[in-house]
Amino acid sequence: MNALSWLLAVALVYLSIGAWLVLLADAIRRRRPAAALWLVAPPALAWLGWRLAHPLPQPWPVLIACLPAFAWCAAQYRLAGGDWRVRRRRRQDARQVAIHLVLLTGAVVFAAPFAWLISTSLKVETKLMVIPPEWIPRPAVWGNYAKALSYLPEETRHGLLYLWNTVYLSVMNIIGVTLASSLVAYSFARLRWPGRDGLFLVLLSTMMLPGAVTMIPLFLVFRWLGWVDTLRPLWVPAFFGTAFNIFLLRQFFLTIPTDLEDAAKIDGCSYLRTYWSVMLPLVKPALAAVVILTFMGAWNHFMGPLIYVSSPEKMPLAYALQLYQSAHGSEFNLLMAGAVMVVTPVILLFFFTQRYFIQGVTLTGIKG
Repeated sequence: MNALSWLLAVALVYLSIGAWLVLLADAIRRRRPAAALWLVAPPALAWLGWRLAHPLPQPWPVLIACLPAFAWCAAQYRLAGGDWRVRRRRRQDARQVAIHLVLLTGAVVFAAPFAWLISTSLKVETKLMVIPPEWIPRPAVWGNYAKALSYLPEETRHGLLYLWNTVYLSVMNIIGVTLASSLVAYSFARLRWPGRDGLFLVLLSTMMLPGAVTMIPLFLVFRWLGWVDTLRPLWVPAFFGTAFNIFLLRQFFLTIPTDLEDAAKIDGCSYLRTYWSVMLPLVKPALAAVVILTFMGAWNHFMGPLIYVSSPEKMPLAYALQLYQSAHGSEFNLLMAGAVMVVTPVILLFFFTQRYFIQGVTLTGIKG
């Protein structure tokens, strides 16, 4: 019964907020200041109901607070009047408000763990297990970040060596995947050769193989090459391309008009010259998406270093963070501070390049 009451309370909160926003948008659009003043009543009723029902157990205060506010908004919606155009526009506003409330709820749900991560990294040890949690720590202990770095071994220059290994692997993977995948995708999309379509189907079928199936054979190959406990197994396979990136770039190459390629042939360009000077600059959105995905995968790669790397001076950040957790797992504030420093470059990269990433993914496969 308590769960049903909470579900009803949450639904009533959403309905009240949505109805109030629809009425507010309608009043602003129709330039009715008097109607906008009437909209002060729902928040006032909600506050009054909350104050009166506050001694009751939850979620009854929420129900009592939202019920009169929703009833007021529903009555105002019915009395607002207007012709069929106004009513249609009001229904469209209700649809948009509902969509944005759902999206905002999803954003809050997905952002809550990251907010907790940052909040915990700035807390003192005595406030880590406080119930209810303190989302804004007072005071904020910024020294946790320096303290977390000081706990790293001195031979790694307090984490700089881990950072260098991760940057090196990310750069090499980006170069390898970008060059190899784009070249193979250009061959599948623009060149004609025997068995092209069949081989492309074989390439796509490799995407169905789980990574666990090829893990042991790859380890045996790299051990035969003498690459175990080196960084080569973590970046050399990138120069052979990946099936998903090849498929993504191939679909983008197919959208480019053939007239540009024909003009390059008339000017005497070879296939490689056409690929490098004409075709590659036209697929920058798709290349940006490939670069972002590759960087995120290489930066957060954990399984590969766990299998191939055993020397501490060759570890990347993801593996070093796991070792830090095993050594200082009880100091959650320092562990979260280290995690924040590890994920910050990825978040910043995606924040500044999300436009190119979304453009590269959404435009893939569109003709014209």
